[in-house]
Amino acid sequence: MASIKKGSVFTLVGLYLLTIPFFNALNVTSYDNSQILGHFGSSTTVFSYATYIPFFAMLGFLPLGLKLGKQIKVRTLILSVSFLSIICNTASLFATSIQWFTIWRSLLAILSIIGIFASMIPIILKYNPVFNMPILYGIIQFIMQGSKQLYQYFGTQMTSIHDWTFGVYFLNVNFLLAIVLAWIFYKKDVAPMKSPFQFDWRGWLIMLLFFVVILFLCAEGQTRNWLSDPKVAMALAFLLIIIGIYLIHVRFTKNPIINPDVYKYTNVVFGSFLYFYIGMMNGTGSVVTGFMTNILGFDSIYVARTHLAILIGLFVAIPLTTYLLYKRIYLATIWITGFACFGMYHTLLFFRFYPGIESSDFFVPFIFKGLAIGFLYPVSSLYISEKVPPKLGDSRMMSGIISRVVFASLLGGAILGTFISNLKIQHKTGLSQQLSPLNEKAQQKLNNTTNYYLHQGLSQVDAQKMAEKSLSNQTSQSSLMLAYKDIYLVMAALCFFPILILLLFRLGRRPVGSVAVEPIPF
Repeated sequence: MASIKKGSVFTLVGLYLLTIPFFNALNVTSYDNSQILGHFGSSTTVFSYATYIPFFAMLGFLPLGLKLGKQIKVRTLILSVSFLSIICNTASLFATSIQWFTIWRSLLAILSIIGIFASMIPIILKYNPVFNMPILYGIIQFIMQGSKQLYQYFGTQMTSIHDWTFGVYFLNVNFLLAIVLAWIFYKKDVAPMKSPFQFDWRGWLIMLLFFVVILFLCAEGQTRNWLSDPKVAMALAFLLIIIGIYLIHVRFTKNPIINPDVYKYTNVVFGSFLYFYIGMMNGTGSVVTGFMTNILGFDSIYVARTHLAILIGLFVAIPLTTYLLYKRIYLATIWITGFACFGMYHTLLFFRFYPGIESSDFFVPFIFKGLAIGFLYPVSSLYISEKVPPKLGDSRMMSGIISRVVFASLLGGAILGTFISNLKIQHKTGLSQQLSPLNEKAQQKLNNTTNYYLHQGLSQVDAQKMAEKSLSNQTSQSSLMLAYKDIYLVMAALCFFPILILLLFRLGRRPVGSVAVEPIPF
């Protein structure tokens, strides 16, 4: 760090700021889904597809986007992508149907991939020889994770001024800022990483087909009740066939998108599992958001503001983790600290699922979540990249992305929703069995509510029906909170379990090894 000239710090900050809008192209409207759903009036299943498709478009285009990014001059590329992002982002405002909205959002997601890579090239080339790799990875994670929370908050604030369209306009302003920064900091228009274009088209098409099946499972698995539906069972069988076809394909391809040779490195195997595990632990955030909106009645601004507490944990943990990795601290030390923070986060929230909770009660748990992300994300990114040769860098990256994003976050989130629904039904059945004349409290509650509706002028029959409906709604709400508590109790145990394994088997008692591959931050 000492060898970096003072004047280049300004350039470095500018280059990193340039990456932020592309990281957050889909984050600005994270809390505005209900408004967008109401605007287009589509069914929940159709809207599920509209939500998932842009993410899968981003992931599917990633390998090709990285190849194309190396062929085009960087300044031209970043200016073109920023301008096209403004067009696609603005076009989504004037979409006449949810289908066109999804198309424009998917194009924006694809452009964001190219934008991220184009804006990262100067940082990788100019500062990689100077930065120790833990520092480079730490800065990337700091910007990516921190900007996500801020963009979700600012996007929600802009939405509160008028409607969800203001969040989109806010993103356009950021793309305009990216154009200005590109004119300032990209002095030369060259393609420094250009090489003969070679791409595994056949493998890419197989991967896209794989993502299409996963998309179907994410969007419709829960509504079809998973394996009880023949189409879901057929889709799962088709996934196995696709994997088999890909394994045959790689035997006849020189540079496949995911080269199985990468799994000869044990850190890639365990790193991919670690990616999945961390993604699974972080994926329970949707439960808290649902608790805030569906039970507590928080509006989107309240939810976004409450989640800002995560930033405190990030601002503490990521710089500390970066420093410890730079000083060659043992991997196990950071892993244990990160898993313990995730365990504390789930444990604290387990005791906070009750009616009447205030936003301040989420403050400490969210700090622990930020600490967990800050400790685990940089070290997992470095660990899975350790000693992997550059020619297998893309394979390492795609393996981690599929593990964390596709299987843990997207597919795992859909499965989690099913678990919650099933647990809710079980708890509601148990609670409903207690609503009998023998339960004096329930009977008193029913009588009081009936009398209330009678005083409102309803007939005895209508008052009785309204009272029973009110009591049923309260039972449904209580059963949902019990389901949330069950999920978080199990997750707390799963978070502390790796600590036991690390201590019993004395794993990770060494610093991170050498890292030579590009730190593509996904």
